[in-house]
Amino acid sequence: MSTLFTFGNLDIRVLDILDIIIAAYLIYFIYKYVKGTAAVNIFVGIVLFLLLLIGVTQLKMRLLTLMLGSIAGIGLIGLIVIFQPEIRRVLLMIGNNTVKGRFNFLESFFKFTGIKNKAFIDRVCGNVIEAIEHLSQTKTGAILVFTKSDLPSLVNTGFFIDSELNSILLEAIFYKNAPLHDGAVIIQNNRIVAASCILPVSSSNEIPKEMGLRHRAALGVAENNEVLVVIVSEENGGISYATDRKLYYNVSKEEFKIRLEKYYMS
Repeated sequence: MSTLFTFGNLDIRVLDILDIIIAAYLIYFIYKYVKGTAAVNIFVGIVLFLLLLIGVTQLKMRLLTLMLGSIAGIGLIGLIVIFQPEIRRVLLMIGNNTVKGRFNFLESFFKFTGIKNKAFIDRVCGNVIEAIEHLSQTKTGAILVFTKSDLPSLVNTGFFIDSELNSILLEAIFYKNAPLHDGAVIIQNNRIVAASCILPVSSSNEIPKEMGLRHRAALGVAENNEVLVVIVSEENGGISYATDRKLYYNVSKEEFKIRLEKYYMS
């Protein structure tokens, strides 16, 4: 391919420019998904190390190139171990988006309505909102995970219920003296699948210190799964929710209702 222009002793081609753009985008993409975690400092260090390696290679500093190249080769295995949660998160996101895109295509092709039936949404959201309002008024701590797909890794940590969703059962589960109140409830479509489930805790540094373990657990599961998680604080009855790797604090009942309906409509 012909040279576009010359920079010093380097001949710059179209592919070189494309190479730089793709590499820059990949760096930004990775940084975006480790931002707010302890891994971000490691990521910045890796970028600086690679820039140093490129620099000494271009300057033909053979000893430093050999040393840094050896370190890079050995460190690759260590990086996979260190970044295992972040790598898993990115792969899950890519997989979820791909599957979701195919499902949406098939749904539009066959005009399948599924759970987007208005009566269904009104019934489900009505039961959830009623339960959340009562839990908030009584300052009863609760965490509910809404999902449209199976989550065996979470369901298997709790007690299997498989009951139709209703507000009375939700309130009974989270009653302070109930045996299943400690943990999360998994709700798939219109059924309560399991209760007292253990959720992964987020390591994000962006969560305010005053937020408790429930909020960290909510963000932890929302970082790795396509879910909507609602939290009721037992300290002040405040309502928060997590979705798309973000946590929204102390929202109004109306705002949460809109978000819940949007989740079931999507």
